[in-house]
Amino acid sequence: MSEMVLIVDDNVESVTLIGLMLERKGFQITAALSGKEALAKAASEKPAVIILDVMMPDMDGFEVCRQLRTNPETAGIPVLMLTAKTHVKDKVAGFQAGANDYMVKPIHPDELASRVTAVIQRAAHASAGTEATRAQVVGLLGVKGGVGMTTLAINLAATLAAGLAQGKRIIVAEMRSGLASAALQLGLEQQRGWAELLRRPVESIDQSLVDSQLMLHKSGILLLCGQIEPPGVALPLQRAHAQAVLEQLVAHADYVLLDLGVGLEETNRFLISQCDSVVMGVNPSQAAVAMGASLLTAMAKSTSFASYRLNTVLVNRTPSASSYSKEGVEAILQTDLVGIVPPAAELAFRAVAQGVPMVIMQPTSVYALQVRAIAERIHEDLSKAVRAG
Repeated sequence: MSEMVLIVDDNVESVTLIGLMLERKGFQITAALSGKEALAKAASEKPAVIILDVMMPDMDGFEVCRQLRTNPETAGIPVLMLTAKTHVKDKVAGFQAGANDYMVKPIHPDELASRVTAVIQRAAHASAGTEATRAQVVGLLGVKGGVGMTTLAINLAATLAAGLAQGKRIIVAEMRSGLASAALQLGLEQQRGWAELLRRPVESIDQSLVDSQLMLHKSGILLLCGQIEPPGVALPLQRAHAQAVLEQLVAHADYVLLDLGVGLEETNRFLISQCDSVVMGVNPSQAAVAMGASLLTAMAKSTSFASYRLNTVLVNRTPSASSYSKEGVEAILQTDLVGIVPPAAELAFRAVAQGVPMVIMQPTSVYALQVRAIAERIHEDLSKAVRAG
């Protein structure tokens, strides 16, 4: 039997439109045109999820959500709040009232269905009494700027979401001080993200605040975007804030991919120590390979290095006759490469123009096949680590 969705909105047209969107995705629909009616239907019909409009005349969505949470019969029903308000304070208010997710109008049918499915799955997981588990954390580290690790992070996440970890909550977080480009690559409107979180006291960072800064892409992955401003203008990412945010991310996701930028300064050293797997990307140029060897040497001296697995990948962004071969790179780095990302400039351009990951735009391309192979290797390593306890 398909899941029942209770749509709560005083606007009949909105109820009808949302209902049609979800019926086409296989959901059953019931509706309420007021807060009082919503409370009654939630208690009597026990829907799988409630889509709750914020702006209603008799009782706003925040109050409806609070009353749902205080009633033992309805406390466990997931709530997805829907509103035209875009201010962060409104999102935070929604999460504080007990909402599980928050969407801003206008909405896309695929995104709506994806979010509804996600909150139902998380609620089912919680009600089954399954012990909460920490997300698997993968760090992506470049040996220098311009290697292409943000692009790789996005495409690895999309590959996981489409197959190996389908139905799981996957987050890409840009853990870097400035020059963040993931939102641009995914065609998402640049949200405050880290710019908002870094302005808050560390002690105020909780699940509701972090969730309010996550953006959902139509591929199913969530993004915590960094600051687009250059370093020196962007607020610096200090370890305390990074730790507080990471704690919330890993507690409420299945996979977290950290775009670490470059370098081993204090914040990155801490983040790397929290990773279950680290992917280091290197270009096949002489300078990049030398930098990669230096980075590996520095990491090997770290006391925390032995606690996680390192996967080195070759990111060949532009074909060149003067580039090192795979064997040449492995000889200099003294480590095996787990994958080679081929150049795909035209595909990358079209993917950014349409705001979709390259592996989704052209899933049978050589690029997509190589990224899938890397994702499978990482997924295998993470699975082994979990089994080993």
